[in-house]
Amino acid sequence: MSRLHPALLYLTIYNPTLRASEEVSKDDEDAEEQAQILFYTSQERAASRDKMLRQVGLAKALVNFSEIFLPTDSCHNVHSQSRRMIMLNPEPDFWIHAAVELAKTPRTLLPKPKDKGKGKGNGKGKEKEQASALQPSYDYHDGSLHDYALRTHLLRGYEQFKLTHGSFTSILTSLGQEALELQLERFFTVWAWSWDLSKSFELNDDLGLSLHPLYPSILPLLDTFSSQLPAGLDALFLSPPHVVPSTRYRQSNHPPALSRHLLSLIPRHLPCHEADDRPEASSPTAKGATATTAAKEVVSGKNSSGGFLGMPSSLAMSMGRNWSWPGALTFGKGAERKSPVTEREEIKPNPSVAESTSTVTEVDRGALEDAMSSADIHGLLEKRANDGLSVTDPDAAHEGRSEVDHSGDTPRPSRVPSPLPADGSSTSPLEPEKPDRYRQLDFACTFVFLPESGDPLETHRRQVIHLRCQSLAVALIADADNVEDYDTHVISEAASQMLHDIENLIVAEATRASEILPSATKILQPRDNHLISFDHFTVASPDFVAKSDHLYNGKQLLEQELHITEVFSRGQQPQHWHVSKRDNTGGEEREVFLEVARKETSLSDVDNILQGLQLHSF
Repeated sequence: MSRLHPALLYLTIYNPTLRASEEVSKDDEDAEEQAQILFYTSQERAASRDKMLRQVGLAKALVNFSEIFLPTDSCHNVHSQSRRMIMLNPEPDFWIHAAVELAKTPRTLLPKPKDKGKGKGNGKGKEKEQASALQPSYDYHDGSLHDYALRTHLLRGYEQFKLTHGSFTSILTSLGQEALELQLERFFTVWAWSWDLSKSFELNDDLGLSLHPLYPSILPLLDTFSSQLPAGLDALFLSPPHVVPSTRYRQSNHPPALSRHLLSLIPRHLPCHEADDRPEASSPTAKGATATTAAKEVVSGKNSSGGFLGMPSSLAMSMGRNWSWPGALTFGKGAERKSPVTEREEIKPNPSVAESTSTVTEVDRGALEDAMSSADIHGLLEKRANDGLSVTDPDAAHEGRSEVDHSGDTPRPSRVPSPLPADGSSTSPLEPEKPDRYRQLDFACTFVFLPESGDPLETHRRQVIHLRCQSLAVALIADADNVEDYDTHVISEAASQMLHDIENLIVAEATRASEILPSATKILQPRDNHLISFDHFTVASPDFVAKSDHLYNGKQLLEQELHITEVFSRGQQPQHWHVSKRDNTGGEEREVFLEVARKETSLSDVDNILQGLQLHSF
């Protein structure tokens, strides 16, 4: 029988201290209870008022009952045969409660044999037996969900709302309950039903964002750039799916949701040194596949590569042009032009790709972005590229004019060619193009809400400036009131130089790694995989995704019992070792997760491997 994935049953946000704004009868307890519910959404499109009040009342009763035995720690999770109930208290007096149905498999019922010895039974009894037989029966899988993963995802949704709108307390104090209910409705309705519980949870993602594999080499370059910035600007390097926080950024104690939110705004373009090396980039099939992928990302709620900051390409402020970008504005210049190979052979697009593209469900992007962003985002694109931020090469205008002179019989290059050297000499086509320091730099800004003065509930709007070269970007978190005082030209030049140096570093490391041939032992022997978490960032073995239940259970034990520092476990099939450990080596608290796949490994061998990871510094 087919297995049904876990599903969200309902999600609600309430505050038991709120009272009805209008006068109600003292005997009308339902009106007082309903006034405490700020948001509610259910799998049933039209849930009755009584059912909603019963579900919220059950959550309140469970919390109050648990506080009798442990006043300092209230109830967080409740397990039943068919569901999990999660109670989250992100702010004083505010509760987020969700009920999730476990994965289930329909049960096959065998027909009951008829008992000939019994006479005719009662008519009502037969009706009850027939009604129970019509109701489907399921076997529920208790291990399909992890409490830590569910709580982490709920907390991530709250942090995202707080980052784009402000805290519950600040909105309730400044704008009132009606405004808070409206913003909760607009955000969490979209968030709740885009929460995909069918995907397997990954401990890497739940612990934090992944640091770049070249983090030790990129950090000095980023700190050098950060030292050139004025006071009040914190730099964060972004290269999806990796980040590198500067030392000043980590010292500012920004919330973990900030780096995750900024990373989601960066489209995943190809690196600058690979964008022009793909011969199939101009083929109709590749274009159709790109369009299909972008459409799927829009439907799934992901950021498409058609625009910067999740916006259409027409709103992105470009500081340099590259016609090979998926979201570049061609304005009809060669947009429909075919290469000679396409014209001669009349290559037709893949019909399957065209069909899949045409059947994609249309999504109202404007409504979706409006629901997921703050109502005060009117200053999203206040700064224009011509306000002193243009760092394009002086010959860029000449390149743009000369581009119209391409004849229809000449294949158009995937990138605007660089101007010839001053001495008139031309470079060989086989020689790699030397990257320009100030090319392809995009500028945009957005606003977020961050806590100040040590109070996490007192949030204020802050401005974030983005400088991007395709998939490499740097975000600068600044005070919204002081951004006009910064010398943006100097900042953009320093950012362009830093991104250029990091790109060269990545290319050099990729070249060096390709020249190293692994030994036969390393190829045949299973690798030991590790995951290290510190300060809401992670470092992991290459291509390692932690999905094991052993690691999730170890993490949950470390969270619940502070006196537990190590958890060792070994599976039966396969016989892999799994270790979860809390480590304070070097004065910084971090957690180490290890998976050893070699069968002959003993417990002492595992401990030696763990000791070697503890000596690894960042």
